[in-house]
Amino acid sequence: MKVLFLNPPFFPMYSRESRSPSVTKSSTLYWPMFLAYAAGSAEADGNEILLLDAPAMDLGRDEVLDRAAEFGAEAAVLQTSTPSIHNDVEVAAALKRRLPALKTVLIGPHVSAEPVETLEMGDAADYVVVGEADRTVRDLIRSLRGDAGAVPAEELPGVASRNAGGVRVNPEGPKIEDLDSLPWVSKVYDNHLHSCYRRYFYGANLNPIVVILAGRGCPFRCTYCVIPQTLMGHAYRKRSPKDVVDELEYIVAHFDPLGEVFFEDDTFTSDRKQTAAICEEILKRGLKLTWSANARADVPEELLLLMKKAGCRELCVGFESASPEVLKNIRKGLPDGSQEKFVAAARRAGILIHGCFMVGNKGDTKETLEATLEFAKRLNTNTAQFYPIMAYPGTEAFAELRATGRLKTTDWREWLDRNGFHNTTVVCDNLSSQELVDFCDRARREFYLRPGYVLRQVSVALRNPKERYRLMRGFGTLVKHLFKRHGDAAK
Repeated sequence: MKVLFLNPPFFPMYSRESRSPSVTKSSTLYWPMFLAYAAGSAEADGNEILLLDAPAMDLGRDEVLDRAAEFGAEAAVLQTSTPSIHNDVEVAAALKRRLPALKTVLIGPHVSAEPVETLEMGDAADYVVVGEADRTVRDLIRSLRGDAGAVPAEELPGVASRNAGGVRVNPEGPKIEDLDSLPWVSKVYDNHLHSCYRRYFYGANLNPIVVILAGRGCPFRCTYCVIPQTLMGHAYRKRSPKDVVDELEYIVAHFDPLGEVFFEDDTFTSDRKQTAAICEEILKRGLKLTWSANARADVPEELLLLMKKAGCRELCVGFESASPEVLKNIRKGLPDGSQEKFVAAARRAGILIHGCFMVGNKGDTKETLEATLEFAKRLNTNTAQFYPIMAYPGTEAFAELRATGRLKTTDWREWLDRNGFHNTTVVCDNLSSQELVDFCDRARREFYLRPGYVLRQVSVALRNPKERYRLMRGFGTLVKHLFKRHGDAAK
């Protein structure tokens, strides 16, 4: 069967795969990783696939329709996100107008959380996948192509569809446990997206970058984190260290130039034995590469030193707030003082830190916001991002905000401003949505324009060509936005 896998056109440089989808102020553009994993599973099952990433390929809607028609697509799987869902459904409708026999499937965190609402937006989407998409999409395509013994599409676990009685949502089946059996996502990139792989850029990382998973699921239960609560679950399922490092060797051999590999696991360091085993396998093979990962601010120094020895350059860490009360409210679960100790240990190990700070959570006030900004300056991480809470459907944060009346609207188009940048629909007790956005704009300026910080980055750029490219591209885009006002005020 000919299957189109599509990251639809929306804003230029729009990253659906981000945990907080938007256009960024640092020129970041994410790989369509989850879409590519699903495409790989379908291709391994004997289907012919066309993988189009419209934001990376600069494809408009008409160009996507032409490519789909030329390919002769019989089914289309579209990646979606909360801010883009109305656009994504419109793209699905346009595909069906161009190819009337086409079956459309929507995947992603938003439709996983809101399958009924999505299918009631019209008849553009035939199916919605709830939860992890790889095997569900594979089995759905088997049904659509009429394989003997295939479960009817409307009866498949994790599939939502319309019927005479309305919308039928089947509970998701078991999560995939044997992750080694899945095709490597880097091979999918190599086979279908290699021509544009240098378009993917992560502002805090060395580029070109390749993004993979070493495991799925996160054992921690932060109230705002959307991927564990909608797609991957809270049980951490691991690939074997051998399979992970086999894929790393493939990446080194097939992506040249390569800046670094990024492990997009929600918390790569959640299983410290697993992290250590991957590092030891890298060292045993003598594999030379640079890599980074997501982590919590609780990694012991001994493990940090091993990670550095195995090629770790940087960790992306959610510090979120300086307020113990706020951290407790969002179930961040870090003891007082641990964040500073972690940053000091990482500095001694030679690992850089990208710090994430989020405002607008329960308990936030003008005073806690200012304390968080001073905390960020004191930590003095290599890079930092400040953003208002973006509460997404399917998360505890979203449910709590809606129940308490602190969510202004469920018009998903309001999640971004007119330029595709983060807005917020959350209201604090004493802070408006626009005040939260304004604070993030100011925090970004104050963090990045400190003379000592600027001098340090100039020194890094002069000494390291790879860091120079990252700094010039990322900061060149960032500086355009440092003195602009975003959010509702930008409309």
